[in-house]
Order: sequence, then C-alpha cells, then structure tokens
Amino acid sequence: MTNEVTQESYEQLIEDATYLQDEAEALRYVIDTVPYEEAPPENDSILYKLLMLDYLQVNYYRPIFEKARTNSRDYIRVGNYQSFCESFNPESVDDIDIQKTLNKLAKHRAALINTMNKIPLIDWEKIIYKDNKEITLYHFAHDMIHKDRSILKEIADMVMVFQKEAQHKREIDRNTPEREQKGSKS
Repeated sequence: MTNEVTQESYEQLIEDATYLQDEAEALRYVIDTVPYEEAPPENDSILYKLLMLDYLQVNYYRPIFEKARTNSRDYIRVGNYQSFCESFNPESVDDIDIQKTLNKLAKHRAALINTMNKIPLIDWEKIIYKDNKEITLYHFAHDMIHKDRSILKEIADMVMVFQKEAQHKREIDRNTPEREQKGSKS
C-alpha cells in the first residue's frame, strides 16, 4: 500500500465521494414508488439506511476531515465505525419526509466534499489511527466511499425488489378480471 497521493488519485477520490450526492438526487425520482419505511426481515428499511448514511457523514466522517484540514501536526484517532453505526438510533422514522431526507443527505455530502476539497494534497498522506492501525487519510476516505457504496447498493437492490413486487402485483390485478370473466362463462 503506497502512501503517496497523486493529484489524479485525489481527483478520483473526490469524484467517487460525490457519488452519494448523485445517488440521493437520483433516488428522489423513484423513492415515492416504493415502501421505503418497510423493513424486510432481518434488514433495515430504506429510510433507516438513508438516515444512517447522513448521520455517519455529519457525525463521523466530516469531523475527521475537519480535524485533518485544521490540525496539520496532531495525530488523528478515529472512533470505531461499527460502534458509531450501533449508536445511531433515530427517535422515530414515522412522519419523516423522505424527500427532505434525501435533500439533506445531498446537501450534507456537498458540505463534506467542500471540506475534503480544502485539505491540501500532501495532507491526504497524513497518518491517522483507526482501530489502533495506521492508515492514511486518503485510505480512510477511500474506506468511507466503499462503505457508502455498499449501503447504496443495498438500497438500490431493495428498490428494485419493491418495484418488481409492485409490477408483479399489477400484472396479477390486471389478469384477475380476465380469469373471473372466463370462470363465469363456464
């Protein structure tokens, strides 16, 4: 694992980090067609996952990038990601406006990207401590993007399943009157 961060790798990192913002915008057009508050067995709802993504970027990732931007000499110790996920507990997902949630998610990612853009290229090679292991800030950001994309893939898969189920139900509903008519003619 090389610690040198090039301008090209930095630009790619920033581009990859904007993916969450783009996905939040794209979800705005399909989210109302799926039961986003419904949690499948042994999984969280789409809404819960979106709220957790936003919580992590505001309360976990952004403070670390802010510290890296403003504090060039001190070592940065990163809290445990898993315990941060486990500490997330929205008071209630009832009555949450999904469109506002997606808008906040996109705006918070834009703010995070803005913070990341202010970090000098050399500081991306800064060592931080995560779970008592040394990694660079660049690799920490890369890990963030990987985790974001994993959660977004879960959300996309759930949206697709819900849409397929809705399509299947429409087909059944459309075919039911035809079967009833055939049954009454017999």
